[in-house]
Amino acid sequence: MSKPVDPKRDRIKAIHGDGSHAAMPDDATLEAARNVVLSQVGKRQPRLDGAEKVSGRSLFTDDIKLPNMLCGKILRSKYAHARILGIDASKALALPGVRCVITAADAEGVFVSINEPAMCKDITRYIGEEVAAVAAIDEITAEEALDLIEVEYEPLPYATTLRNALRSGAPQIHPDFEGNVASDDIDEYGDPDKAFREADFVLEDRFTTHPSHNLFAEFHVALADYSFPDKLTMWTPTQSGYLFQNSLSKAFGLSMSQVRIIHLNTGGAFTGRGMCRPHHYIAALLSRKAGRPVKVFVTGDEEFLACRAGGQNEFLVRTAFTRAGKIKGFEVEMDADTGAHPFGVSYLTAMAANYQARLFKIDGLRFHRRCVVTNQRPNFFHHGGMMTGVNAAIMQQLARAAAKIGKDPIDFFLDNAVDQGFTDIIGGTFASCGLKECLEKVRAASGWDDKYGKLPPYHGIGVAIGAMASGVKGAFKHDTSAAMLKIAEDGIVTLYTGIPDMGQGTHTTMAIIAAEVLGCHAEDVRLVAGDTETTPIDVGAFTQRGTFTTGNAVRAAAADARRQLGRRVAEKLGVDADDLVFRDRRIFAASDPDKSMPFKEAAWHCLHSREGRFVMGHGFYNMPLKHGTLAWSFGAQVAELKVDPETGDVQVIKMTVAHDLGRAINPLAVEGQIDGQVFSGMSQVLYEECEHDNGQFLNPSRLEYKMPRTYEMPEVEYILVETIDPYGPFGAKEVGEGPIVVTVGAIAAAVSDAIGEYVREMPMSPWRVLSAIRRKQTKASQGNSEQRASTN
Repeated sequence: MSKPVDPKRDRIKAIHGDGSHAAMPDDATLEAARNVVLSQVGKRQPRLDGAEKVSGRSLFTDDIKLPNMLCGKILRSKYAHARILGIDASKALALPGVRCVITAADAEGVFVSINEPAMCKDITRYIGEEVAAVAAIDEITAEEALDLIEVEYEPLPYATTLRNALRSGAPQIHPDFEGNVASDDIDEYGDPDKAFREADFVLEDRFTTHPSHNLFAEFHVALADYSFPDKLTMWTPTQSGYLFQNSLSKAFGLSMSQVRIIHLNTGGAFTGRGMCRPHHYIAALLSRKAGRPVKVFVTGDEEFLACRAGGQNEFLVRTAFTRAGKIKGFEVEMDADTGAHPFGVSYLTAMAANYQARLFKIDGLRFHRRCVVTNQRPNFFHHGGMMTGVNAAIMQQLARAAAKIGKDPIDFFLDNAVDQGFTDIIGGTFASCGLKECLEKVRAASGWDDKYGKLPPYHGIGVAIGAMASGVKGAFKHDTSAAMLKIAEDGIVTLYTGIPDMGQGTHTTMAIIAAEVLGCHAEDVRLVAGDTETTPIDVGAFTQRGTFTTGNAVRAAAADARRQLGRRVAEKLGVDADDLVFRDRRIFAASDPDKSMPFKEAAWHCLHSREGRFVMGHGFYNMPLKHGTLAWSFGAQVAELKVDPETGDVQVIKMTVAHDLGRAINPLAVEGQIDGQVFSGMSQVLYEECEHDNGQFLNPSRLEYKMPRTYEMPEVEYILVETIDPYGPFGAKEVGEGPIVVTVGAIAAAVSDAIGEYVREMPMSPWRVLSAIRRKQTKASQGNSEQRASTN
């Protein structure tokens, strides 16, 4: 076991590059941020790409057809753990229409991560791992060729669950990881030993989350053109063209400029498109060998077998608190299933620990986290990450703690919640924090005081809170966003950005930010995005960084263009450039509004005057920290539901959602984000589970993998709490992932309230809820028997 993490180390603290703490802005700065007069930001605006999408005119990767394009198909392992003794592809190569077959011999030195080759060479470690691939003239031929490839296996002992992988004598899955433990860390903040010594009560519970899948609308697909040795072009849905470009250039020994990533519209991601997967490398390898473009389309069944998503996690959660209602601290022991090839899971477990420390004024937190290798598909991230499971476990436990001391859960939270200016035990200071306001508002809007403890049997109400970073410095080697913006002679603004829009409306948000700075309207802004050859660098849509990090870069680019345009207009109008106001497609002097010029005319003047100048703004943002974030969002939610005591079925009636997002750039889009996260959170906590038996998935399809139907969506009440963060663009913070974590916690707490029993597993499927009800009834029966015995 490693030593406890020192919370003073640079990688933990939110600090500036020179080593100083992130400072709270002064009162004047805070006041100025709150009092900015805005015309575009804060308006309910439809998405700029809405008409294109609903009319079916949007292009996705699978819509792209290139001349001479081949179809690529992947042969996958049938064993959870086996040695590959030989591969004979001669029959496949003899099939008319087959252009090439590749195996690990063709992928020497090409790795997805440090211990995950693009194609398995000697050992296959999970069902669905990539063994060989073919490129053929069409899909039928490619499928037939796969059937002709003969692979000789020697089955090996396997361990497909956490417990099996950790047991004594378990098969060694990777030679590098003794006992199948990929990492073993303890994060310790404050003084947890003292916190637990000083507590009057300690509650302890075990909690398990089961494997899940990122079920986005668009399937995985990669179209590679590597027909020339010095240029690789790939079309694929991704959260980061830059990271894909970087990974592929290293894998194939190319420079960054020799790799071009084109990401068109993307049908959802939930961090499932955050890194290159084997099919990306295989598409490139097939194209290189065949000398023609190759498209590899990953079917729904293949996605379940081989694409990274959420794994099984087991928690032991302990909460220390006093009779007076003070939460002293938390201890969490966590085992996380990384699957066959660990990558990034240790970071995700650290996030789960780190984020929990941001909610309460506690004295100590200890988080022991182990990442365990199993013979399952590689696991990484589901929507909300591992924070959803931790939140579900802790929020249930805190509701029990409040009941134990006779306190209302919301009062319990209010007495312990962090607030603006508070420095938490990790060392971060909150420049904005509306957590207590969120709690007060959901209390009023949900009718909490009239319902808590007063609902009929098997009706429940639960409350949960959460915190989420607006981008995290240190999550990647670089955390950079750049933007370019040009103004045409007709006043139309073209914004160049590298951040993808996966369906959440990021591009419309960026247009609104640019329009606000320039005084034009959002519909005057055109977006050029999704091509590493024509757009500036952006690390991508991760860690809730889009609005905050890319938004700051866009604001800077627009401000640069505004300065250039302003200088020319000031000369023309005979006024001071600092006196100019840009608003409603006009530029005028604040001191003399009659001295004005339409925005379009100003743009024309810049280009066509004697000293004509092309207006091109540049913006760049890199969070000024070594590690951490400048801005945290906060949220509170109340869930109301009912449980069928005969079946265990849960019906969510209403979700009351309050989210501190700094400032809503586009309230309409924010409500859409909240709707999506409520649906996804309800799906996670009640429905979603990848069921398997000895490594074989039992429900590997969109038909068998259960999610809520649209008619099961509960009523949602939105409460947008605007604390105007001084670091965010126009005060904005994240809203892209924070709500889902709280939704899961609130529903879990409400289920426990409805049945009067802690539910130990997620999803809280009907049979698990029914088991908890039976457990409660058994306890009651035993208690009655003991009471009768003592009376007699």
